[in-house]
Amino acid sequence: MIIVYGRRSSINVQKVLWAIAETGVAFERQTIGGQFGGGDTREYRKLNPNGLVPSIKDGTITMFESNAIVRYLARRYGKDSIRPRGQKAWALADQWMDWAITTAYSPLAQVFWNKVRLPADQANEQVVKSATKALNAHLKVADRMLGRKAWLTGRHFSYGDIPLGAMYWRYQNLDMERPGFKNLDRWYEQLKERPAYREWVMVPFGRNPAEWSENEKKLR
Repeated sequence: MIIVYGRRSSINVQKVLWAIAETGVAFERQTIGGQFGGGDTREYRKLNPNGLVPSIKDGTITMFESNAIVRYLARRYGKDSIRPRGQKAWALADQWMDWAITTAYSPLAQVFWNKVRLPADQANEQVVKSATKALNAHLKVADRMLGRKAWLTGRHFSYGDIPLGAMYWRYQNLDMERPGFKNLDRWYEQLKERPAYREWVMVPFGRNPAEWSENEKKLR
């Protein structure tokens, strides 16, 4: 049985939990880390020397880095679920996975921290404004691509949809300007039909630090 170490409220842990659930492989989760994401104990650092979540243990294999874990799950367990179908789809899955984390995630994280994680008197509205503008510009790229296909890699759902899918839930539930993206929103509606997405990604995260902490307690 695969063991996943991490908090359900972590977006990176959610990617891994969603991916495993899509494959149907048995797993258990162990809560590691406080509300800022770390697992700073000697025992946990044997699994992940960075002290961050998620990590997994699958038999003799231990791994950290959420995107790498998702790709491993696809290769080993993801046939007919999250594994891309064909070399072109594999290439696109890796492309969109990296794009989500290197391009779209940073401005989303800036909005999220200033809107949800920081007290109101510490939030920087100018950062929110500039990050919102950047994020919406990035999402326009994905929206345009989805105008030509059902999923980011083509006709079938794959692990390439997972990082952006986890992010889009937060995007849709943050108090921020959203111009509306016809194709991304259609894609998002498809994600919401997937039981694994509903269970592991569509969880409340609150509107301020107090609500975040309360929700995290419920999710442990």
